[in-house]
Amino acid sequence: MKGIILFAAIILQLAATQTAYSQRAYGPRQHFAPLGDFLLENGKLIHDCKIGYRTYGKLNATQSNAVIYPTAGATTTGLMELFGIGEDVDTTRFYLILIDALGNGTSSSPSNSTSQPKALFPQFTIRDMVYTQYKLLTEQLGIHHLAAVIGNSMAGCQALQWAVSFPNFMDKVISIEGTPKATTYDLLWMDTYIQAVKSDPAYKNGNYTVNPAIPLAARLSQLLITTPATVNKTVTTDSFPKWLASVDRNTFIDCNDFLLQVKAVMMQDISARVGGTLEDAAKLIKAKLLIIANKQDNLINQSLSIKFAGMANAQLIVMDSDLGHLVFNEKIVVDAERKFLSE
Repeated sequence: MKGIILFAAIILQLAATQTAYSQRAYGPRQHFAPLGDFLLENGKLIHDCKIGYRTYGKLNATQSNAVIYPTAGATTTGLMELFGIGEDVDTTRFYLILIDALGNGTSSSPSNSTSQPKALFPQFTIRDMVYTQYKLLTEQLGIHHLAAVIGNSMAGCQALQWAVSFPNFMDKVISIEGTPKATTYDLLWMDTYIQAVKSDPAYKNGNYTVNPAIPLAARLSQLLITTPATVNKTVTTDSFPKWLASVDRNTFIDCNDFLLQVKAVMMQDISARVGGTLEDAAKLIKAKLLIIANKQDNLINQSLSIKFAGMANAQLIVMDSDLGHLVFNEKIVVDAERKFLSE
């Protein structure tokens, strides 16, 4: 259950032992692309914008084998590498590029900006994330076409945005547990999460010196990231007090960083600039599209993903797993990705 490992290990075990993986322990694979002052779609600028990325494999002579895999929410490319996210891509055939999304603490974020720190950092959108990745590819790496865009969770949202914003740029798109547009259920829990963070005195309106633990927000995340069945199976009654204390102490995710990413997902709507309907957005897509959705996902509701697959004539795999949102590295998902990429 690598999906369980990803969040349970990162958010719970690492928090409990206070040995959280450092987002700034970059290692030799970590690269940064300077984009200068990046204009956001709201008209504001990210000063000295930088985008982190890691590469695996080799770019072929025709530069046609690149596959990008952006980060999910609260995740870095370092964590993807650590927990094997992206290993489903055959790097003997493809040139894999993991890309750090805006606001993840590696690419430009409230937590690492010197000129726009903390609450001064401007709000960005999923479309902004995609445009920074486009600039990274075309201006920094000289890549003007992709074999595929793959993403899970918030990265699945990015993958769908790529399909609409740059329909001729890639051959294939895979979205796992993403959504073309935030549902009202998504908006409900995300707004509640934001209010839980902002109402905690330790948050200090975003101007904290030490990243605070926000117990109510952390508990809400744990309620939604998986399902009752999985929690009941993985956390015993005897271990519950210790487990809950580890949740409450979690300071792994920088609050300001994650709030901006949550707000970006709240604003997710791939149809917003193409007529205002998902049907209009679907008509723009030219890449072959695979959508993988788990009906038991409580973190990003999959109802619109499933409907959108029909609108876009996409291949659709609907799961019914009690892992909830944490199905990314399940065998059915990995096998489907590999098959789709090989077709």
